[in-house]
Amino acid sequence: MKYFYLYILILLLIACGSDDPNSDIEISNSNSITATTKPDKENENIKTSGINKGVDNSKKSENKEQNSIKKSYQKSNTKYSLPELSDFATNKSDRFFVDFKDIIAGHPFVGSRSPKPHNDAQVYFSNTDQRWLNANQPSDYPPIYAVADGYISIPSKATYNIVEHKNANPPWWHVAYGFTLQIATHNGNVVEFMYQMEPYMIPELAGKSKDFYKNFIIVKNGQFVNKGDILGYMYVPSLEEMVGSKLGSSHIAFSLIKQPSTVYIPAIFNEEIVKQFANIYRNPTEGWESKSFGMDWNRARGLPDAMGWMISGSENPFNDNDLGVLLYDGIKDKDLDSKAIVYPEQLGIDDEDILYSEYGWGDTTLEQINISEDWQVLFAGIGGPIKVKFKIKENNSVRESQVFELRPGQNFTLNHKNNFLGSNYEFSISIYDPEEWGWSIAFAKAKALYISPGSTRDIEPLCPPNCPPKP
Repeated sequence: MKYFYLYILILLLIACGSDDPNSDIEISNSNSITATTKPDKENENIKTSGINKGVDNSKKSENKEQNSIKKSYQKSNTKYSLPELSDFATNKSDRFFVDFKDIIAGHPFVGSRSPKPHNDAQVYFSNTDQRWLNANQPSDYPPIYAVADGYISIPSKATYNIVEHKNANPPWWHVAYGFTLQIATHNGNVVEFMYQMEPYMIPELAGKSKDFYKNFIIVKNGQFVNKGDILGYMYVPSLEEMVGSKLGSSHIAFSLIKQPSTVYIPAIFNEEIVKQFANIYRNPTEGWESKSFGMDWNRARGLPDAMGWMISGSENPFNDNDLGVLLYDGIKDKDLDSKAIVYPEQLGIDDEDILYSEYGWGDTTLEQINISEDWQVLFAGIGGPIKVKFKIKENNSVRESQVFELRPGQNFTLNHKNNFLGSNYEFSISIYDPEEWGWSIAFAKAKALYISPGSTRDIEPLCPPNCPPKP
């Protein structure tokens, strides 16, 4: 009988010997995380509609309760092992980092094999939306969500990071705020989803305190968050508050970063989300005449559904292959058509006003074009080099005139000219497009309304010359 009681005592001791649930997350100086076990199921399932679907800020008591839940959740969590980056090749996230109803345009990651690379993707916000113009507190602005389970990493300059464009003429600056979410590992290094909010507003110039953006981040460094949790809010300034130049837009830049410095395409979202994103970057909700985005709109014109376009193997998060389009797992994507297409009726003139149009790829000659009334012409090229020459028959000879040119390294460009041929209504066009980036041309009635996208702002930005000195 004594052995029976001894046996019971041993079982009780084993049951009581669990890990301390309040142990801290270990974060090294290189931002890597020492993590071993997933949070227990009870704590993992702690969620509220406020944390995951948005917050009703008219109820202060509810806000306090949600904050209390998040704090207790963080304290009671055991350590969570980040998955391998390769898991996201097939286990895609169904939570985009913003709500599509809150954005008006965007562009995917434009890779190093494109005419003009840009090493992040972006979403843009309307500076004239009454929701933001009437906002009184951070939670009235667009919420920003966790795209996956992971740990928050907030740099020391998170709420006042000066972004300089010192090589511009004249030079100018703006301020960004942001953080990263550690969601995976790859070859022993942490992979982070980058959130960089760039409102194009410098607080001091708009009569706000320098730490104005601090309250727009509601998470803490090292905090564990679940997919769908609200991490912060995007401040959207009025047009009068904006700084910089007419070329920029209020936006969030996003990408994947493998510490210490490798940048990957943020191809972690499922097909439904990517197609929604592609639809909004091809068809901005305020139209191309919107005052809210500048010339950075052109990075998305005509691109296929993708989170990354014309990328190199070093930008591919799932393998070492160069790809024209990255939408799926990096393997299925090899069979996708990566051609960019801008149709003539999408250049900025109504269909009924178009007299002649054509589009294509590669070197092309358009013969015997005959337009019997005054016209204007629009020509778009996806990337350089592209040259366009008009050929006109005069006195038994041919006069050739170069009209448009995109230099090597130029991204999408839209050109416009009025009738410059006088009474010559029959001509040919020679298009030089050796790298087959693609082009589109439309002749329209001379009096047709045409507004150049990105040129509609009528408010001068605040700087330069009043921007802060170079840091």
